[in-house]
Amino acid sequence: MRDFAWATAPNYLWDASSWSGILMQAFYPPSQLDTWQDAADMTRHSVMLHSRWFHYPYPSAVSAQGPVGGMEYPMMTFDDADSQKELYYTIAHEQGHEWYPMIVGSNERLYPWMDEGFNTFIDLGNVARYFKGTAYGDTIEAHPLHLYPDHAVTGEQPLGLRPVEQHDLFWTGYQKPALMMQLLRYEVLGVERFDAAFRQYLAAWAFRHPSPADFFRSMRDASGMDLDWFWREWVLTTTQLDQAVETVVRGTDGVTEVRLGSLGSMVMPAELKLTFADGTSETVRLPVEMWNLGPTFTYRLRGRPALTSAELDPRHVLPDVDRANNRYPR
Repeated sequence: MRDFAWATAPNYLWDASSWSGILMQAFYPPSQLDTWQDAADMTRHSVMLHSRWFHYPYPSAVSAQGPVGGMEYPMMTFDDADSQKELYYTIAHEQGHEWYPMIVGSNERLYPWMDEGFNTFIDLGNVARYFKGTAYGDTIEAHPLHLYPDHAVTGEQPLGLRPVEQHDLFWTGYQKPALMMQLLRYEVLGVERFDAAFRQYLAAWAFRHPSPADFFRSMRDASGMDLDWFWREWVLTTTQLDQAVETVVRGTDGVTEVRLGSLGSMVMPAELKLTFADGTSETVRLPVEMWNLGPTFTYRLRGRPALTSAELDPRHVLPDVDRANNRYPR
């Protein structure tokens, strides 16, 4: 244990639940009944979902209505909120700190992105599951991407800077690393490979103190993919992504060339949607190695109907700073 806390009140209401032999408890005053009546189940749900990555090792988990909006200690969190949606997010986030930094003991005073950022990444997925089928639950995971234009386009600082040097810790400590982990999972490694690698990182560094380099090596070794380019762009620098369909040329030999460009200083894999004159379409995924020889790449098609349009990132999942050039014709 790295810390401890306790809570007491003359009128606390007490609810409890359980999962996998773990006692889940919620303590709150009667005045908070409308907001807190499901808090024990929220605690259970949060601990259960976080345990997908590494099983909760303690005998109990407590969520207590306390004097601050949110703060974590081993086996206990203080939470406060004005609505059930806000309360679930707060409980999920503070209970998530049982893993970072209570179990995986990264140094949050030096590397908040390994603590708050990883936690925010998992929280977004947990909230999406808990409120699935509602507008809130079905859109919450896109939140960091929507914040990107306001926080990253001008004046951004690298994640690797110490927190005391950060002007926008909300972005660099919480939201940008969450976006980074989402893109690594869904767009770079794929869900299966990422999940196995991230679980291996937690298992290897449980009750130890990893540095960023330890995390980088662990993800590389477990995934079997060199990710130096990714960490350089997301953690060490403030590069920006600008993928473009520069032109489409159909030759007399029946070969159509789709000429792509990486106009920004960040490289990422590409997803290219092609629509043909006969009304059919197909989507092609291109690996990041397409940029190995420089900022241009030509994708060729032979023996296909005339191409009516080509669009990069058709699902709008990448933080592209100029979406106007993602489609041809403009």
